[in-house]
Amino acid sequence: MGAERDLGYALRLLAGGQTVKEAWQEAGFDSRKDLADSLFELAGKTGGSHLSLIAYADGASIGNPGDAGCGAFLMDEAGQELLEDYKYLGKTTNNVAEYHGAILALSKAHELGAREVELRVDSSLLANQITGRYRVKSPHLAPLYQDVKKKMRLFDKFKVTLISRTDNKQADRLANLAISVHKGGRPGAG
Repeated sequence: MGAERDLGYALRLLAGGQTVKEAWQEAGFDSRKDLADSLFELAGKTGGSHLSLIAYADGASIGNPGDAGCGAFLMDEAGQELLEDYKYLGKTTNNVAEYHGAILALSKAHELGAREVELRVDSSLLANQITGRYRVKSPHLAPLYQDVKKKMRLFDKFKVTLISRTDNKQADRLANLAISVHKGGRPGAG
């Protein structure tokens, strides 16, 4: 086949609900077996059952409160993009959207079988509440905080890292894309 094999794209297709039968050709593999062999090779490189992922998460709200969305971008330790996803949240605050971004990222990491996750966020409030440096005083954030804590326990090892907004461009783009698509924009236009 003339197309270049793209394992990251194949993983995104599979995580998006496509079957191996549907994804192998679109991602440039020669056969279903070729894709399966590449997946097994990746599992071997990442330690099989000890997949370690870096999960970027972000939330956005236009108007605060206003139309809001969240985004998640996951990659392996080698920097290979594995998955990106976004979700429209309706009208809410930016802090709520940030929490939903973390929840989305951790859910997707668990679906991919990660055992170790580093969650990277650009929200100081979120990072400091997750690590326990700040208390969660807002009643509307408390259930979201509990959901994040519950999801953290799904992993053998978990770490949250506060990063700059410029280092979180992918997740930010996805959070804003969720809002744009809801308002009638095209998914590729974000």
